[in-house]
Amino acid sequence: MALGDRDLARGDVRHERGKSQVLSYLIRICMPSTADTPEAFADQCKALGIPEKRLVELGVFAPQWAGFVECALGWPGAAEAIWWIHAHTKDRGWHVEQEVRDIWQAEISEHTPLKPDDLLDGAVDVAWFWRAYGTLGAERWEAIYDAAKLASGGIGHNRARLFADVMLGRLDEAELIKRIQTKRHQDSVRALGLLPIPIEHTQNEANQTVMARYIIMQQFLHGAKQFGSQRQASEKLAVRIGLQNLARTAGYADPVRLEWAMEVQAFRDLADGPIVVAVGDAIAKLTINAVGEAKLDIEKRGRPVKTTPQVLKKHPSFIELKERQRELTKQAVRMRESLEQAMVRGEVFEVAELRAWFAHPILRVMLEQLIFITTDGARLGYLTKGTKLLDHAGNLAVLKKSQKLRIAHPIDLLTTKEWHLWQQECYRNERIQPFKQVFRELYVPTRDELDEGDRSHRYAGHQVNPRQAAALLGARGWVLRMEEGGATRTFYDVGIVAWVDTRDGFLTPAEVEPATIETVRFVRRGEWKLLPLAEIPPRIFSEVMRDIDLVVSVAHVGGVDPEASASTVEMRAALLREMSRLLKLDNVVLEGNYALIKGKLNRYSVHLGSGVVHQQPGGYLCIVPVHSQHHGRLFLPFMDNDPRSAEVLSKVLLLARDEEIKDPSILEQITRTR
Repeated sequence: MALGDRDLARGDVRHERGKSQVLSYLIRICMPSTADTPEAFADQCKALGIPEKRLVELGVFAPQWAGFVECALGWPGAAEAIWWIHAHTKDRGWHVEQEVRDIWQAEISEHTPLKPDDLLDGAVDVAWFWRAYGTLGAERWEAIYDAAKLASGGIGHNRARLFADVMLGRLDEAELIKRIQTKRHQDSVRALGLLPIPIEHTQNEANQTVMARYIIMQQFLHGAKQFGSQRQASEKLAVRIGLQNLARTAGYADPVRLEWAMEVQAFRDLADGPIVVAVGDAIAKLTINAVGEAKLDIEKRGRPVKTTPQVLKKHPSFIELKERQRELTKQAVRMRESLEQAMVRGEVFEVAELRAWFAHPILRVMLEQLIFITTDGARLGYLTKGTKLLDHAGNLAVLKKSQKLRIAHPIDLLTTKEWHLWQQECYRNERIQPFKQVFRELYVPTRDELDEGDRSHRYAGHQVNPRQAAALLGARGWVLRMEEGGATRTFYDVGIVAWVDTRDGFLTPAEVEPATIETVRFVRRGEWKLLPLAEIPPRIFSEVMRDIDLVVSVAHVGGVDPEASASTVEMRAALLREMSRLLKLDNVVLEGNYALIKGKLNRYSVHLGSGVVHQQPGGYLCIVPVHSQHHGRLFLPFMDNDPRSAEVLSKVLLLARDEEIKDPSILEQITRTR
């Protein structure tokens, strides 16, 4: 009320002294307390006679109050619409305090799986928009749309308005294409992917519409080559985001799946064999190897060389080939990440879709090395030619066109009681999976956790480096909660939010001190009531605990052994069992957390968690690992970088054949008993 008829002051008002600027600043940094309730707020607004327009402006200007404003207005969906505007405004918010921005970002993360950087780049959560708009209604949406400028310090809100206009059909396709082709308008490229696909279209017509828009974006991308590197980079980004928006509009759960479908034709040349560039007596060959990596081999006068000959270096065809290798390498990384997340989400695939992807040379290699399970749980197996499942015993089952599959999670393998047989098959056939699946660490609730009910103290007391822990969690989709002193990860497909609580917070004024983990708990999205651990889907529980275990292992600073994680030890024990069986190492026995080795020179124990070696007798044995030497020499059945597992296996293998050791620094430490 103190503002009167004055407008809320946009931009950086932290150092201004005018009445509207000071009041606006106070409004923006003011946060609801735990004692504040939306109902009490609504009663106060009604008593003061605050008009609807001012309440809408308040919600957009200081979105931490959006839920309170929704209650006061009586507009279901208003808070979601306000947060959508903020999430899709092109504004880094430097005029707002970092602490406030962090709180806003944490709230946005509960509404959308899109990353903050992708949102800033122009990615759009289409489902979120229609959810908010459908609940709010057209007339009330317009009120929030009109106040959108209060979400930015400049003109960044225009992007959110443009995207909304396109989805609502206020801009037609012809106008967007004209902007793209005549003005090279980058936000129009992003927006082209948001145009609704007419509901009267058949599936075939819808596919043709998607393909036509994809081609327009590719033509725009091809035209970027005429500009400098900086302009090319920005236009490539616009196309990448536009394709993601197109995928979400077309209903793909993961935008990368549209990319795979569209690129099958573009990869026909690689599917038929190497791509060769020959200049004089020098030849360059681009191939896809057995694990889906793009390899560039150089020959001169018929012999392999490591250094690229000068005649090739500056040749346009070779430069183009090298650029394609870089793009393929990046794409392979994205594919591995996407397939792993599909397993975590329990994403369902059609048989026809999988069969089509087998024409993609990189994707085919990855799909062939993953175990799939039918949605009814009746069959598991490695996908063969996109039409059959191969089980661990070598039996083939033909898939019906109507069947649906998902990538099996270790919890599925555990349920079959044949997990060990899948591990044996994987090692026997030297399969290298695109990510850990068969030998993935699995975490299930303990009896004590189930008895306690709604929270886990499994990692209570572990102290971690706050900055390192924050970085590790952030890379795995967690968002720091500065106010609450913890972090959250939202599983959007099931509407569950996982919390990890710490005693002192991950990034506090005393961030030089370690953060102490306390509890792990789960709630429904948008709610605070704790869910019983018994009700959490086993796949989600396991992945959350796997994330926390990673943090405890890598960012650990306390006195408790961080490598003593039961799941990590079990995974390495399984690897050792299969290695010993295949290499016929009958002098290795697994007991608890140790591998006990009866060598020719002495007896040894290797801790499966830490990799520490002791002689029996003789005490500690120092073997310094050189992790780079393990790569390519020791078989691990997954592409993930896991140097500690490679170290443990290497030490066991070395000591099992201690009579072959040549390193004098190791030999002089060994207490010979024979």
